[in-house]
Amino acid sequence: MWFLTKAKSLTHVGLRASALAFRFGLSFYIVKFLGLEATGLYGLALGVISLIPAAIGWGMNYFVARDIVGQMPALAGATVKSRLFLTFLSLLVTSVIAIAVMLGTGVEFTHVYLLIFVLCWLETFAMDIHIPLIAQEMAVEANVIIFIRSALWVPFLVGLSMLFPALRSIEWVFAFWILAYVPTILALFYFLRHWPMREIAKAPIRGEWLRMRLKGSWLIYLSDISLVGLMYADRYVVNFVLGLTLTGIYTFFWSLTNALQTLITTAVVQTAMPIIFKAFNSGSMVEWRSAMRQQFIKTVLMSTVLGTSVLVGAEVLMHVMNMQQLLGHRLLFILMLLAAIIRACSDLLNVGLTSMKKDKHYALTNLFGVGLTIGIAYVMLNLFGLIGAGVAALLTALIIAGTRGLFLFHFERKFRSATSNLNANENSET
Repeated sequence: MWFLTKAKSLTHVGLRASALAFRFGLSFYIVKFLGLEATGLYGLALGVISLIPAAIGWGMNYFVARDIVGQMPALAGATVKSRLFLTFLSLLVTSVIAIAVMLGTGVEFTHVYLLIFVLCWLETFAMDIHIPLIAQEMAVEANVIIFIRSALWVPFLVGLSMLFPALRSIEWVFAFWILAYVPTILALFYFLRHWPMREIAKAPIRGEWLRMRLKGSWLIYLSDISLVGLMYADRYVVNFVLGLTLTGIYTFFWSLTNALQTLITTAVVQTAMPIIFKAFNSGSMVEWRSAMRQQFIKTVLMSTVLGTSVLVGAEVLMHVMNMQQLLGHRLLFILMLLAAIIRACSDLLNVGLTSMKKDKHYALTNLFGVGLTIGIAYVMLNLFGLIGAGVAALLTALIIAGTRGLFLFHFERKFRSATSNLNANENSET
């Protein structure tokens, strides 16, 4: 059992490390061959593509993950099917409104916009499938799918663009990303080959479950949007204060640091979710505290080691590729790496809050965080220029992690005290 657990953990790390390496390559490719303005445009588009799953997700994935933990595939599949039906309707309405607004305001619907629209659809469905896979303890399969759709296409893009320079454009970057969904869908069907797909297909849409969850999800919905804002809002502040070229520099370093955080989140934090949830559901705070401690230590150690590797690897590559315009911003990169390490640990604290069913506190810290991100970023950018973005990222990460940690410590003490009182009463009655 120990060997299987370690093998699974190494598989998660291997898959995400490979994705990290390919994403590194993509960031360097865009800067070197497409330029800083294209990098800035890519970063702004990535923000929109990442916001849509949260903006039309209605906070539902939070409850889907909780509701299907431990369920048989038939029941879990029926729940996910109902959730995807809502996703389809939401995407359809949002797309019609967005196109109408663009046409009404005279915005030209170029190829770039079309590609971004397609990616918004694909990434939204991908996110709504990824979370249930994790909840069903199919983390390896989920990470394989992420690797295929987010990274496997990168070497094909880079290799072909070296042979055919006409492919060196931001449009082709998005096009290759879209094409990666062909093997992604095939892999998904393979992983679910043992699920009763016919039974799931015949299952009715769970309208009452959707209504119940939508009724109570508004705070989580705002929280989900805020989580995306925590990741992407500062680049829009950078663009507003400093312009598209410096946004490109910021986006380049953000891509590297975010790849690190994503690696830790998917390889450690998300796989810790069922463990921590089950530990809390057991009713033993000792077991829950032990699980949290083990997962937190793992997160700290892995993020620190990988963060150091990212720093060294990026430094070597920037020198080898003679990217002088980036080497002058080394301190910015270090500050952003430190912020990413702290955010990865903070994500685990969020899992602790959700395991305790402290939905309001989970949501409030996220809402508080996005406002803090925008406010601190605006002040620091005006005071210190681009380096202020790194200072703001680090300060924001520290404040949010500290807030979540204090909440978690407070509620852990309350649960422990309540459990002790209950045991004392039982013993006195005996």
